[in-house]
Order: sequence, then structure tokens, then C-alpha cells
Amino acid sequence: MEVLSLLRVIAGLVVVLFLPGYTLIQAMFPRRGELDEEFDTLYRVTLGMAMSICVVILIGFVLGNPSLGNAPEWEGISDGDKGYFQTFFVTTSLVVIILLFFGAGWYRGAYPWMANIHPSLARAPPGLRIESELAVAGKYIPAELLELQGLKHDRDNVKKKMKEAELRKRTGSSMMKKYYDKREKTLLADLADIDSRMAELDETLNRPGEGEGLSGDVTQDEPVSTLAVPDVENDTEESDTVESDTEE
Repeated sequence: MEVLSLLRVIAGLVVVLFLPGYTLIQAMFPRRGELDEEFDTLYRVTLGMAMSICVVILIGFVLGNPSLGNAPEWEGISDGDKGYFQTFFVTTSLVVIILLFFGAGWYRGAYPWMANIHPSLARAPPGLRIESELAVAGKYIPAELLELQGLKHDRDNVKKKMKEAELRKRTGSSMMKKYYDKREKTLLADLADIDSRMAELDETLNRPGEGEGLSGDVTQDEPVSTLAVPDVENDTEESDTVESDTEE
């Protein structure tokens, strides 16, 4: 019972203090790295906790409104002598809000891993166009493909920022040049990480099959058994024929 009570407490804290805000942030900023290039996950978790508190407060204001009257009398669930600010209605409201925010986030492409559950659940974040998602219905779309498309978009953004940094470094003061020198190094490191991850995904998605890739360039020698071997029997027969003709 103690373990069950502990699990209920943990689940309640997650539902109240994390999931409402996190799913809202995912719906608002579906693309990976959209909040921050380096600490995107940390920002999402922190903002998710903060927004969860705001959502809970708003739900409390709505359910605690006296104009709603008393809640229905449901034995063991709600008390008819009180309003709607009770455990059952608060929990139900939070679950509904979480599901709505999750659905909005999925629609905007915040959960590419959903494609592993069923191809029809594949969605791309805004600004990313995936031909297989738009044109091919019922075909398996790996989550790696969605991530690869997102990384291509991020790579283009990093290149744009590098050009801006180079331009500002040329026209800025000495302090600005030092700042943008560090900025360029950071962007180069980000670009290297993106290229490395893209190479891994590309290798995963395009594994060479039999006769493809590097293996297709290898020419195997014929086995000894298939090499041309002189036909000794035929040569013997031909020599016997020649000898008989000579005797005649």
C-alpha cells in the first residue's frame, strides 16, 4: 500500500506540475532546437513546469467559480454540497487539457516518434516538407527520416547565423569582433555536431544491401573449380584418332 500511495503521489505531481505546461510548450514550439540550440530540453522542462502552474491556477479559477453552483452528488466521487473544485473534477480537467495540448503538439509535428507506432501518425514540424508524408499514404516513415529533415533545417539556420556573424565581425568594433569570433567557433561546433548526427542517420537509413554500397565495388575471383581446365579425355580421343588415321 505504501508503494501504491507513493506512485499516486508521483503521478499526481507529474500531472499537476509538469505535463500540462510541457505539452503546451511542445505545441507552441514543436521543432527541436527552436527554443535554444544548446539547452533546448532544459528550457522545455523549465517552461513546462512554470506553465503547468499557470494552467492549474486557471483551472482552479474556473472550477471554483460560485456561479457554477454545486457539483452533482456522485457517491465516492463528488460531494453535492460543494462546488466543482474537487479532486475528481480537477483531475479530469487536467487530463483533458493535457490530451488537447498533446494532440495540438502532435498535429504540429512535435512528436516524430509517433511514426513508429503507425505511419499515419507521422507529422513534420512547420517549415519541413517530407515527400513521403505528403504523398505516400500507409507507407512506413521512420522517425530517423523526420529527424534528418529537421537537422537539415537546423543546418541551414546555423549557416545563416555564421554569415551574419561574419558580416557583423567585419563592420563591428574590436569588442564585437572578439564576441563574434567566439560566436563563430560555437556555430562551427554546432555545425560539426549536426553533420555528425546527419551522417549517423544517413547511414542508418541507407544501409547498403547485397551488391550495393562498397560491397558492389568488390570483384570476387572465380573459384578454382570453375576455372577453365584442359579436357584430358577429349585430347586423348583426338590423339587416338590421329594415330589410327596414320596407320591406315
